[in-house]
Amino acid sequence: MTTDTITNVSPARRLIHNGLGVFYSISQLSGFHTPFTIGMTMLVVCENGELSGTIDLVKRTMRPGSIMVLRRGHIIHDIHESDDFRGFFILAEDERLDSHLPMMSYMAPCLAYFRDNPIVPIPESELENLKMLHELLRRKYTGRSDMPYNQLTVNAVCEALFYEAVGIYTTVMNRRNYSPSRREELLSRFIELVDTDFRRERTVSYYAKKLCLSPKHLSTVIKNISGLTAGEWIDRKVVLEAKLMLRNSGLTIQEISTALNFSNQSFFGKYFKHLTGLSPREFRSNTDV
Repeated sequence: MTTDTITNVSPARRLIHNGLGVFYSISQLSGFHTPFTIGMTMLVVCENGELSGTIDLVKRTMRPGSIMVLRRGHIIHDIHESDDFRGFFILAEDERLDSHLPMMSYMAPCLAYFRDNPIVPIPESELENLKMLHELLRRKYTGRSDMPYNQLTVNAVCEALFYEAVGIYTTVMNRRNYSPSRREELLSRFIELVDTDFRRERTVSYYAKKLCLSPKHLSTVIKNISGLTAGEWIDRKVVLEAKLMLRNSGLTIQEISTALNFSNQSFFGKYFKHLTGLSPREFRSNTDV
C-alpha cells in the first residue's frame, strides 16, 4: 500500500495560511478515501454526529464530546462524517507549532498516548472552553488581515487551544494510571537536558554522552517516539529561543549570537536562515511570522 502526504493535496494547501488551517467538514479536503500520511498536526473536535475512519490500520470513531489529535506520521484512510456532524478541524504545520508553542516538554510524557489513543472524551466544561477558543480563532482567522498584530493573536489563540488539548489528554492519561515506557522516559530526560543546556551545546553526541547512549541509538529512539531526530529537537529549541530573543529583547543580533554560543554573527545568521527561511534581521522586522 502506498500513501501520499496530506500536505501535498491542493485543497489542503489552499486551507493553510501562515502554517494554520481551520475548516469544518472533511469534504473540504479531497483524497481521504486514499491512504494518506499526515504531514502536520491535526486537531479535531466533534460536537455532534460522528466522524469515522481508519487510523494506522485501526478503525476508529469520534462521537459527540470527543477530541482527536494526530501528529506527523499517522496514516489515515477512508474518513467519513455523518450527515449531522458538527465540529471543527485545525491543521497546523509543525514549523508553525514549534515556532509558537513551546509546549513539547509538556507533551513528552504523553506522546505515545497521543499516538495509540488519538481519540479521548472531553469533560463538558472543557468542551465549552474549546468551543469559545475556536470561535475566537475562527473570527480572527477569517477576519480582517490588515489589523495590527492579527497573526500574533491567531498564534496566541492556537497556542491556547493546543494547551487545552494537552491538558485533556494528560488528565485522561493520569485517570487511567498510564505509566510512561522507558522510551518515553528517555524522551522526557532528553528534552529536559536540551532545555537546560541548549545555549552552550548543540551536538547530539553531547546529549548522548550525558544519557550514556550512542548518538545513533539516541536519535533512533527519539525519532521513533516523537517523529523528530535528536538533532531536529536541538535545532528547533535553539531557533525558538532565538526567535523569542529577536522579538522580545533589546539585544543586538551579535549579542544574541554570543548568548547562544555561536562562533560569530555570520554563522548564527546562516544557521537561522537555513532553518527558518529568513535572516535574523528579516525575522525581527516582520511581525507576521
